[in-house]
Amino acid sequence: MARRRSPEPGYLEDAREQDEHFLPPRKAVHPTEKEKWVKIFYRSLLGLFVALVAGLLTWGVTHYMQ
Repeated sequence: MARRRSPEPGYLEDAREQDEHFLPPRKAVHPTEKEKWVKIFYRSLLGLFVALVAGLLTWGVTHYMQ
């Protein structure tokens, strides 16, 4: 059986120093633009649907209510 080596001197101090300089994940700092584009896409789909319904209603009223 091999003996386990003890950590180098100053190991715990290095670990504490790294904790003090913790950086958040890149995703938290720089969110992807995918979420922004998905929101724009769904809102544009909703707008097109509303325009389609309004257009069909006006077309139906003008052609069938004479």
